[in-house]
Amino acid sequence: MKTTIEEVREIIRSSIISEIDIEELGDVCFAAGSTHVMKTCKIGEDKYFLKFSDESLFNDVDPSLQVLVEYLAYQVYALYKNINVPDAQLVYDKGNKKVGIATSAVKGKMALSMSSAVDYQKFGRMMSSGVYVDIFLANWDVIGTGSGNVIIDKDKATRIDPGGSLTFRAMGDRKGTKFNTRAGELKTMLDSSISKGAGRVFQYSDLIEAASTFFSVSWKEIQNKLTSVGDDVSEQLIAHGLVTLEKSWTQEVRDIVNILSGRHKEVSAHARHIAEE
Repeated sequence: MKTTIEEVREIIRSSIISEIDIEELGDVCFAAGSTHVMKTCKIGEDKYFLKFSDESLFNDVDPSLQVLVEYLAYQVYALYKNINVPDAQLVYDKGNKKVGIATSAVKGKMALSMSSAVDYQKFGRMMSSGVYVDIFLANWDVIGTGSGNVIIDKDKATRIDPGGSLTFRAMGDRKGTKFNTRAGELKTMLDSSISKGAGRVFQYSDLIEAASTFFSVSWKEIQNKLTSVGDDVSEQLIAHGLVTLEKSWTQEVRDIVNILSGRHKEVSAHARHIAEE
């Protein structure tokens, strides 16, 4: 029996990993972007983006692991009241036995695609609150060439698609040892001389505001969120019979917690110095 609109909406909101049949969503458009195969669908008046990692780009890792890591990054961003991110929900495509992520649509236009003459000063100020969190999570792709990862609506900036955060690059490769406790992004993401990097925008941001936002959430709160999400997702993966993915996920979360612990100290020291100037 076909799933009703209200039932699908409730599925997306109710569980950390919701079982869903993509074909039951009705009118679905197909598009490809970065490492994801993306489908868009309209449920009532609500628009959702459903993403699944492109299996052809992954050789030695389950593509669903990248999706899970992106979801984890969303959960950390959501801890900060001054940072705007869409609602994110994991879904399980039972037909293909893959985990995807559903995110609510965001009103506005892509920040660096609005025109050929971007007001970087204004854009930088709008991004201010999340700068240190972007660095902390090593979100390398928060601002890239022709970035579609920030949506602007009037004076509001919303960060979307943190697929370049934590252990994966935006294009699907592992960051490996480049994601480490030293938080080298404090240099690279604040360096305005890197023309295609975040520094061209972040140089105009208010780092005092960024520091205030960063310190609004303690490491203990972040650690608790990482652990609880890790445990909840593990339980759901096992329930769906994804035992091998669950083992990889458990190790991934453990590694991320250990690395972020050191990164938090590094970013805190830099932010504290800025706040005390």
